[in-house]
Amino acid sequence: MTLIISITTPNGIIMASDSRQTLKNPKQMTRISTNYANKLFAVNERIIVGTAGMAFFADETGVQRSVSTYVNDFCNTKYLNNMSVKDVATELHSYINSKYPWKKQLEASAQQFKLDAQSKGLNILSLETKDNVVEFKVKHPNGMIETGNISVEPINLLISGFNTDGSFETYESISPGNIQVKRETDNYGCTWIGQGDVVSRMILGYDAKIFNTSLFQGISSTTSQQDIIKQLQGLEYNIPWPLLTLQDALDLAVFLIKSTSIIQRYADGITMDGGDIQGVGGPIDVAIITRKDGINWIKQKQVIYPSFD
Repeated sequence: MTLIISITTPNGIIMASDSRQTLKNPKQMTRISTNYANKLFAVNERIIVGTAGMAFFADETGVQRSVSTYVNDFCNTKYLNNMSVKDVATELHSYINSKYPWKKQLEASAQQFKLDAQSKGLNILSLETKDNVVEFKVKHPNGMIETGNISVEPINLLISGFNTDGSFETYESISPGNIQVKRETDNYGCTWIGQGDVVSRMILGYDAKIFNTSLFQGISSTTSQQDIIKQLQGLEYNIPWPLLTLQDALDLAVFLIKSTSIIQRYADGITMDGGDIQGVGGPIDVAIITRKDGINWIKQKQVIYPSFD
């Protein structure tokens, strides 16, 4: 797992990330594979990409490669110097989709679901692929009808930087999925991808799991989710984003990542959904992007001689 933070201010953009990478072993147990993964990549002198979500997948030869390797390949094989942030996001989204065999993985997951359902005596009423999920409807031996969907782990990318005309943009790319614009010029604020529940609670005053409570499910039957979110927006901290200096934004980005790592050290999920991954940790990399000077790495981990003292 991961936490990538982007904070846009009038003076520039802060991009920060942790360095922890996790994977599932053959027994489907999640373990920490490293605390030294690179997750921020300079596409050109004005734009940085942060990676989250799926960390590894096999290439066309069946060899497992990290998502960071694919992003590096993209940066080294494309002519990106004059591209806008939107163009980079679009090209990178298309590139990752062409490499990530999520359709095969989704099909394999659906076949495994059929085998598991049959072994449990369930009657499969429907199993239909829609966009990037497989929707199912099954009947239990006791007559209960269960519906749900099957999905694959996505690859999330946060692309942020300046265009050649001095305007800035921030996009989130989801594969499988689409591209969403998160920030545009004069829309200052904080954007994050990865394990963002702690950040959501600290900035917004709640995280998305609140919608899974029986209280909010009951409210949603009479009130639209849009109206509910509008009410919840009143809980967000009133941070004057346009007034933040680069140092303020940098301090906040590091604080949010560090706080997430510390909370995960002590908390194993939440009471209503126990059990979670300590997916944020390791050194914090930070870069500043400005209109005048482009990318300046404030802190970037290096390969060093180990100390076993």
